Amino acid sequence: MNQGFPRKITSDTQMGFTVDELGLYTVSVTASCKKKHDLRVEIDEQQFREIPAAKNVQTYNVPPAWNGTRLKGLKETVVFLLKLNKGKHTVKFFPKTEAIFEDFNYGIISDYRKIDFNFEQQAQDGDRRPWFTFVLSDLPLESVTAEASVSWHWFDGDDVKLIVDNKAEENPSSKLWGYWAWHASPFQIFSGSSKEQKTFSKNLPQGIHYIELWADKTPTLHRISFSLGNFKLKRTSTKDAPKWTGDFTDDTDVMLLARLILGEMKGQPRKAKLGAGFTVINRLKKSISNWGWSIHELNVFRLKAKGLGSAKALVR
Repeated sequence: MNQGFPRKITSDTQMGFTVDELGLYTVSVTASCKKKHDLRVEIDEQQFREIPAAKNVQTYNVPPAWNGTRLKGLKETVVFLLKLNKGKHTVKFFPKTEAIFEDFNYGIISDYRKIDFNFEQQAQDGDRRPWFTFVLSDLPLESVTAEASVSWHWFDGDDVKLIVDNKAEENPSSKLWGYWAWHASPFQIFSGSSKEQKTFSKNLPQGIHYIELWADKTPTLHRISFSLGNFKLKRTSTKDAPKWTGDFTDDTDVMLLARLILGEMKGQPRKAKLGAGFTVINRLKKSISNWGWSIHELNVFRLKAKGLGSAKALVR
């Protein structure tokens, strides 16, 4: 964690870090928020919103954000799994009122076909709230495997809920607690803690996916792993290395917008090119579904019929 970074965040703040090579990385942020206080983050200008995309954009009341009403002052860890190019990167923090920054770290993933996390972490004592959230950015998801322990505490027991893209995984062994995949029972007063590993097959295509673990009372998460199937890491175009990969979905919003401007306005003066860019942004702000909910939806079909160009000068 950066030594000079404030623990209490009350205004927009940012932190930089550098990676030595292109790869799939984890960027992990742990924070807490009190009731009616919230926090969201952006990584390299990438904004994380609700899925599927809706007319009214949500950035605080979504799994990758810290919602103080749900957390009630307890800690939540959000782990972003995303592709990063070699060089400098930025994490920006946007608090609503106030957030408490607990920890930050990042690291490269050596085997991105199956990604393992060993936590051995017990939840803070509290009722039904987000605990861990994993953000798969532009990645597929074949399956999730998690191992957790739950215990009974005289009048109440531990529970863990697993939610994938807003859908809670069912617990077929419990009718009353059908949406808490790990559930303690009163019989565990005598038998003690119960540890169980469960696998959930998903077979989700490449895209944005949110995997949430919610905790009730004080369960322990031992490990969690994600199988990405036959995922292959591809380079991301940037303004300094704008060569096209052959697939527009590999482009960031900035690169895609630059390619659109070059394709539509090649040879036109700078003022006309800026006007074309602002037209796209204004259409997004109007949130009309016929135009799409993102720069990709708005422009990929247009770019396919236009020249690509280098786009380097346009994104500086």
